[in-house]
Amino acid sequence: MVRFVVVLFCFPFLLWAEGENQLFHIGTSPNSVSTKNLSPQSIYYFGFTKESHYYEIQVEEDPSRYFHFENGMLSELDCELFQEGKRIKRFQSGLLRKKLPDVSYTGGFLFPAKEKGTYRFRIQSDDTHRVNFRIQKESELFQYTKSLSLWQGLYLGLCILLCLFTAAQYVLLREKISLLLTFATSTILFTNVLRSGLFYEYGFSNFEWFYRYMPGLLSLSPIGFVLFLREYLQLKQFHPNFNRYISIYIYILLVSIFVAIVDLQLYFRFIYTNSFMLSTACFGYSIYCLIKKKEHAHVLFFAFLVRQISTILLIFTNTGYLPSFPFLSSANEIGAAIQMTIFTIVVSKFQIQSRIIKEQTVTKVNEELEFMVSERTKEIQLQKEKLENTIFQLSQTESQLALSEKMTELGKLVAGVAHEINNPLSAIKASIETLMESKQNETFQLGTKENIYDNLTEHEILTLKRMFQYQSDFGLVASYTERKEKKAELKNILKVNGLDYDEATLEKFLDVGITKLEENEILLLQRGKEKLTDLIIEEKNFRLHLSIIQIAVDRSSKIILALKNFSRITNSEHRKIFTLLENIETVITIYQYRMRSRVSLKKIFLTDATLLGWPEDLMRVWTNLILNALEAMKQKGNLTISSEKNGKYVEVRVIDNGSGIPTEIQKKIFEPFFTTKQQGEGTGMGLGITKSIIEKHNGTISLESEPGRTCFTITLPAIELIDPYEMK
Repeated sequence: MVRFVVVLFCFPFLLWAEGENQLFHIGTSPNSVSTKNLSPQSIYYFGFTKESHYYEIQVEEDPSRYFHFENGMLSELDCELFQEGKRIKRFQSGLLRKKLPDVSYTGGFLFPAKEKGTYRFRIQSDDTHRVNFRIQKESELFQYTKSLSLWQGLYLGLCILLCLFTAAQYVLLREKISLLLTFATSTILFTNVLRSGLFYEYGFSNFEWFYRYMPGLLSLSPIGFVLFLREYLQLKQFHPNFNRYISIYIYILLVSIFVAIVDLQLYFRFIYTNSFMLSTACFGYSIYCLIKKKEHAHVLFFAFLVRQISTILLIFTNTGYLPSFPFLSSANEIGAAIQMTIFTIVVSKFQIQSRIIKEQTVTKVNEELEFMVSERTKEIQLQKEKLENTIFQLSQTESQLALSEKMTELGKLVAGVAHEINNPLSAIKASIETLMESKQNETFQLGTKENIYDNLTEHEILTLKRMFQYQSDFGLVASYTERKEKKAELKNILKVNGLDYDEATLEKFLDVGITKLEENEILLLQRGKEKLTDLIIEEKNFRLHLSIIQIAVDRSSKIILALKNFSRITNSEHRKIFTLLENIETVITIYQYRMRSRVSLKKIFLTDATLLGWPEDLMRVWTNLILNALEAMKQKGNLTISSEKNGKYVEVRVIDNGSGIPTEIQKKIFEPFFTTKQQGEGTGMGLGITKSIIEKHNGTISLESEPGRTCFTITLPAIELIDPYEMK
């Protein structure tokens, strides 16, 4: 009874115990004890320390006899056969040695023992639990192997099935507890395969390092089980303090893996002690849950009861209180598999119930939602109809506002365009009057020119032609200071060459663009000063005013064409192919009159582009941006319009040096009806319409503004990008 109590409650201390001396133990030296005249028994039990221990047995000849060390996790196992004091055979086996063909592994190490003689064993083991020794017949061995394979197949197959089932659950449901259950079952499966010797028998018998270091992974089994149990009991949520202790326990187990590298025997003692204490603590907790009537109490009790019974059965078997049968040797593994089966069934049932409850809840919520959606749909339909009517009215209002704004702007243009056209008309009128006067004078002097030309040499006529053909508008565009300086230079040249003209004649020279004279021209004037001077001034004046008329007509024609394009009514359904710069130039021409006085316009057109869209709409973009820039600069400053290539797009920038747009309103300027102008001065539709037109052309508009510089960047997709300088 005392032995039973010690085994049950003091198992960690029994790990250092020696086995019973029923096998002929001759100590740690092969020649320390004599074993003559001792009879062998059927079953033997022994324990191991770090030293090698020697055992002997004497047997008669038997052709069907084998020595079997059942389920022996032995590091080194030497077997020697002596006959008449001489060693005739020797086998060196063990997990830390390569497998011998003569020594098979069937639930333990199996030696052929058919010959008569004394068999001596040297055993060294790092695994400290007890190992059964049997003398087996072939028929008994076959029966044992069959029974062992059955039990091993049962718990290994069950573990594999549980792993696949829980893994499939995780893949389908994505529940964390299923993943932890898969990990826990996988670690138990690894432990069972390692402890059963299947790794050694079928895969790793030639790798000595495997059984020296891989047993450290046995710590993963309690780690996986504790992680699952923590999630199953929801310790983080309900017992946070205890959960911290569990985390420390897991870290200790992780560190224990490295103990196997330092001392494998010490590691086995630790892991067996931990296994027994963990199963006992969990079983005690399940009893506590039963008493307190906690949730999952019955599940925990039966699951831990099975594991506790299987652990006790293994202890009793290894300490000799129970005989060695395949079932009892595999009791711990079978108990672990049954325990995980219970948890798998419970978790699956819980997940199914949760899924059913969720589906019922979702069904009920869906029905309520369908009803709400139906009601809401009716409301939305009514709101949609109202919104469509509102949008239609807003669209009409926007169109009317845009048309009103355009017509207002066209009205403002009338005075400016009239002034623009009136200037060239005035120039034409003045030039025609001058020409008519010139022709009338020519009529009075009819016949005099022929006499002048008759008296000139061929070289002098060529010089005269070159003077007639040379065109200069100096007299029209020169400043007062520049004209004064040129007049002084011309007067000095003429005086040096003996040509003294009065002030009125010098002014006429400057009017027709004569500011300097070459040597042959001076000689020509010296020959016939008065007649040739009048002839040259009259002819160049005639040509100058013809040029003025041509420039004025071209200017008027350009303004009228730009006005025509600008005021054209757009058919919004039809797109056209047009060039970007021509589109921009039309707007610049229309508003040129507003830039004449104090606005410096700089055009940097690095790229032209062929676009597909609505040219009249795009003119409104440039109009809005240019007018906004002029207003921001208060009709004076520097305005820059540029274009450049950006991949398959063309970028247009409109930059002014006005006061800038405040940061707080930069995000609002493209909103419809937003304006900073006084009431009645603006509708707030300009930049909103500008943005909508650009987006209609699949382009973008962005703004950069600071005091002294505002830049609008418009990016438009181009059909073809063109170099404007190659077209000239």
